[in-house]
Amino acid sequence: MSAQFLSTSDLLQTLLTTENLMWERLADGSYRPWSRDDVQECLWRLESFLINLKAAPGDLILLVPGGAKPGWVLLDLLAQQCGLGVVLGSAASGHLPLTHIAREAEPIAIVVDESIPKLDVETTVWNLRDLLDSSTVVREKNAVASPDPLSLSTIIYTSGTSGHPKGVMLTHENIMSNVRAITLLLPLSEHQKVLSFLPYSHVFERTLIYAYIARRGQVYFSSSVVHLAEDLQTVQPHFFTAVPRILERMHMQVVHHFSKQNLIIRRLFKWALRFSERYQPHGFRPIQRIQSFFIQRLLLAGFRRKMGGNLIAIMVGAAHLRPQIAAAFEASGIKIREGYGMSETSPVITVNRFQPGLHRLGTVGLPLPGIEVRVVSPNENGHGDIEVKGPNVMLGYFKKPVQTRESFTTDGFFKTGDVGKLDDRGFLQITDRSKDIFKTSAGRYISPAELENHFRDSHWIEDIFILGFQRPFVTALVLPDFSVLENWSHEQKLHWTSPQYMVHNIKVQDQLGAAIDELNSMLPKHKMVRNFHLIYQPFSLASGQLSYTLKPIRKKILEDYDKEINQLYL
Repeated sequence: MSAQFLSTSDLLQTLLTTENLMWERLADGSYRPWSRDDVQECLWRLESFLINLKAAPGDLILLVPGGAKPGWVLLDLLAQQCGLGVVLGSAASGHLPLTHIAREAEPIAIVVDESIPKLDVETTVWNLRDLLDSSTVVREKNAVASPDPLSLSTIIYTSGTSGHPKGVMLTHENIMSNVRAITLLLPLSEHQKVLSFLPYSHVFERTLIYAYIARRGQVYFSSSVVHLAEDLQTVQPHFFTAVPRILERMHMQVVHHFSKQNLIIRRLFKWALRFSERYQPHGFRPIQRIQSFFIQRLLLAGFRRKMGGNLIAIMVGAAHLRPQIAAAFEASGIKIREGYGMSETSPVITVNRFQPGLHRLGTVGLPLPGIEVRVVSPNENGHGDIEVKGPNVMLGYFKKPVQTRESFTTDGFFKTGDVGKLDDRGFLQITDRSKDIFKTSAGRYISPAELENHFRDSHWIEDIFILGFQRPFVTALVLPDFSVLENWSHEQKLHWTSPQYMVHNIKVQDQLGAAIDELNSMLPKHKMVRNFHLIYQPFSLASGQLSYTLKPIRKKILEDYDKEINQLYL
């Protein structure tokens, strides 16, 4: 891919001149290819829509997609090529955040997915399906003008884990500098298959879709993670992107499957699991290579088949991935590469590479070319505030000049709000969000993400939420792994009912307490979890407890469990 690859026009031309680059999932689970003629017909219909709107360069249009679909990609790229600023909102955000976005952005039109609730706005709201079914079509040659690289391309509203979402203003060059760098790093050959199931409003997924098109990979748009298991079998992809929670659930499903096998298989799998979680692709002694071959061919071959059989690699972002999960995937022959970024940086800042020596488990990789990363005000362990500078860094926050100024240093570095360290080879490790780090009332600093990752190492714990701000000691909300707990209950001849009731069982509470005590023994006293409350429902998008990137919204969780949390400190 040429270093001069700069614009949305190039992506549209690739789609118009290459057959069957996009595949759409149908209601029956099959996939329909979009030919060059299909792309052209869709663009004609969407151009007619923009002409009828009397859209002019500089206008804003709000898109609220659900899952990624060919129609969303084409409307997004076409609007940008015409000089419009594309405002992206998440379908999972809910009525109030979307209404806030629409009122602040004042777009000339709003285009939504079929499932979006009615918005309390005066702007006309259009349904994408209606636009694509429109009979009003102007069949003219598509314009191929390239927008000014420094002009506004898009406004992406952050997930708003602390208050109202902010609109991040990105230029064409911001985004395309990221696309150029990522395109060169992807382990993807022309016409290999990619599965896309994350929301299109997820900036990581959107940028990667641009990169897939640039590499002429075949992109299969699943539209939802709900269909993931089925679509992996149907599509048999070579590559996809994911958030860590999805890989953790895949890993748990495999563990759960083997836990139901006979005694010999269970013991073999436990041995394989211990080996895989310490797996290193290089530096093994000969006997370990033989063990690795046995594990991959016999014990983990079924896991690869569940992933479609062709999977080469997965790129992970948005949150911390536990190293042992990544190692387990690596042991099965699937390369996992973790990266780091945010909406304000278009989004990728660092990523572990696929080449030997440019990957380190437990880190989020090396900076992309042209991007500077520094850690300021480090503590005695080298952990400090992460700041970034480069062509991918945003213009600023929409209609928020004060917050924009506060987000940059005097020498032009963007303050990410994350805490981490750079190791001796320049790999970045993320410790926490600076705003999430808190002091107990005893004056001791606590990094909740660090502790949460520590306790998730227990196979008894599916999720945990660390508490203690302005409290005398650390406590937690704990979601047990109910598949593990159910198997244990049967072994203990303990009557199993449902998670809602099992969390109140004294023996269950004692077992989880023992698991927590075991992990507490590895921590200094001020970081130990002194008390906990078992919850039976995972944090979710629907409840408002997770952002659309599956990050916990602390304020909402604290509100929802206020009574239970107060009980922990009595």
